[in-house]
Amino acid sequence: MTLKTKAILLLLTATIIWGVSSPINRHAMTFVNPWPFSAVRYLFGSVALLPLVLRWGHRKAPAQYFHYDIGRFMALKSGLCLGFLLTVGTALQLFGLTMTTASKSGFITSLYVSMVALFGFVMGQIPRRQVWIGLSLCLIGLAFIGGNTAEQSGFNLGDALTLVADLIWVAHIVIMGYFAVRVNPWKLVASQSFVCSLLCFIIALSTDTMCSWPEFVRALPSMAWGVMAVSVAYVCQAVAQINTSPAAAAITLQFQPVIGATCGVIFLGEQLSWPMGIGAALLIAGALTAQRAQEPVKITADHPRYEMIRAARLATAILILGGCGLSVWMTI
Repeated sequence: MTLKTKAILLLLTATIIWGVSSPINRHAMTFVNPWPFSAVRYLFGSVALLPLVLRWGHRKAPAQYFHYDIGRFMALKSGLCLGFLLTVGTALQLFGLTMTTASKSGFITSLYVSMVALFGFVMGQIPRRQVWIGLSLCLIGLAFIGGNTAEQSGFNLGDALTLVADLIWVAHIVIMGYFAVRVNPWKLVASQSFVCSLLCFIIALSTDTMCSWPEFVRALPSMAWGVMAVSVAYVCQAVAQINTSPAAAAITLQFQPVIGATCGVIFLGEQLSWPMGIGAALLIAGALTAQRAQEPVKITADHPRYEMIRAARLATAILILGGCGLSVWMTI
């Protein structure tokens, strides 16, 4: 089994865990505020990783085996940066879940697959042809899945907040790829989870939204699932991104809406129809196509079409930011 195949299997494991988390989180949001819920959830995840950090945290990061200078306090930097992104992204997604369905949330969240490829283009990297073909198949598949939930209250503020959260997840997956080769994966995930938990506790206390003891007991099973969703899933992602690009990783992670929507039907009684099968088949075809791509082409100043590409990069960035901002403004 090649390293790339192992990376895909790890990403699929993370996707299954996060897909199952969608209906679990939505159920918990009916009786507890997102801030204390996130705080305890990520605290459970970081505590669960502590024994593994003590056991394997001394191992070198991949870059250190090649005598690459990773700089000082890299683990601290990764924890602060990724922990902040987790706090913002999780809060937006959980607040959005209070106003929409688990199926719609999973579909909209998966739109970050296309945003990762576009973000790479904005940063000066052109994905290979296989990535664009795979991305097109995935977007068509996601359209089938989204069409399945289109009649459920239309596009509302919860959907808009979930769309803005996509920008945060794009930044997280790209920055995760940067730190994954420079920081021990156990330290990386434990530090980001602890920082996220600490920030959520601070916000919950400052906004007086801490849950009561009966609410805590009622939400405890959902919070305990954070051990899987926070620790196991993010470790799988961190290890996998050592051997795969952000765009390829994002396309593999887009199976989350299929799993989330299916769990929403099974556990929450949400409606689901035949387009899910077509969408799932297209997602699988798109993921398999994109995984065959090589590394993206980097754009430099000596490229013959550098000025035209730079203008297109700027227009793409404005389109992404403007679209997300407009969606929130129109639903407030």
